[in-house]
Amino acid sequence: MRRASRVAILIAAAGLFCLLGLAGLVLLLAPQSPAPFGLWQRLSQIVGAPQDFGPTDFATLTRRPGDALLCPPDLCLATQADAVPPVFTISAPQLAARLRAYASAEIGVEDLPAAGPEHLRFVRRSLILRLPDVIDARILPRSSGAATLALYARPVLSVFDFGASRVRMERWMDGLAQ
Repeated sequence: MRRASRVAILIAAAGLFCLLGLAGLVLLLAPQSPAPFGLWQRLSQIVGAPQDFGPTDFATLTRRPGDALLCPPDLCLATQADAVPPVFTISAPQLAARLRAYASAEIGVEDLPAAGPEHLRFVRRSLILRLPDVIDARILPRSSGAATLALYARPVLSVFDFGASRVRMERWMDGLAQ
């Protein structure tokens, strides 16, 4: 085997070893971290990356790469949504309670402090590296006691989530419809 091939194999092995070491560190420390975004919050503070973008203002929302947006056209005036949500035949408080129960039952999802009684927030961490995604939900009352909602999911520390936010949003809509 040529020397260049051996060097490339050693570099690849060293990179894999470092990646496995980082994953082990995350698995070891992140569940014990009291910070809302776990170990990644500490690392993002060190490098100056954003930790949480705060509650979403759906009326003035500017989309980010890797995000997913489900929003009624009368709320999201500044951007185009991926889909329009259904109108549920339950009241806004009932829809909020159903969403909170459904989201909290999903593995890796935790409540964040709500921005208001009809603006819920969640953080969902990936299973292996515990990377945080933030999901904002705004519950909107409609006529005759019905309600709908807007959902905005986005990764905090990366620009790509390989469609996970959109799949999660669709899964949550399917779960709420049942």
